[in-house]
Amino acid sequence: MNKKKNFNLVFYLAIPLIFSGIISFVIRDDFSYLDTLNRKIVVPQVVFPIVWSILYIFMGLWAYFYSRDYPTDKRTMVIYWLSLVINLLFSPILFTMHQHLLATIDVAVLFFMILYLFIKTLNKKKKYAYYYVPYLLWLILAFSLMLDILLHN
Repeated sequence: MNKKKNFNLVFYLAIPLIFSGIISFVIRDDFSYLDTLNRKIVVPQVVFPIVWSILYIFMGLWAYFYSRDYPTDKRTMVIYWLSLVINLLFSPILFTMHQHLLATIDVAVLFFMILYLFIKTLNKKKKYAYYYVPYLLWLILAFSLMLDILLHN
């Protein structure tokens, strides 16, 4: 692997992890807000950083491989970067701003963006598309959690 490929791999892996880490650090005191909400579905809080770290690594791997193999497909990469921004906005929207409906909409929009990326990649290179399967499943759970919060608060 040459230096440019190494840099690109590290870049695509690091960006989601670094920005999510920054946001988590900035709003770390706000995460306890989840404990104040009435809800039927409860996921232990220790699960979230583990799952998100894995998902961010998969996202980074997808972005690296996709951008390497389809460097002229700028539109898809723009959707990837927008989905990352929308993803990162979720925590401040829910935990800091306490906007349940907006957080639910955020998850729904994110689901459809990731589904688009999954289908687009599935049509081009199936093995890369599978990086998005855990993310789609997690977003289904996240949407269920948000509906639960909406219904019970």
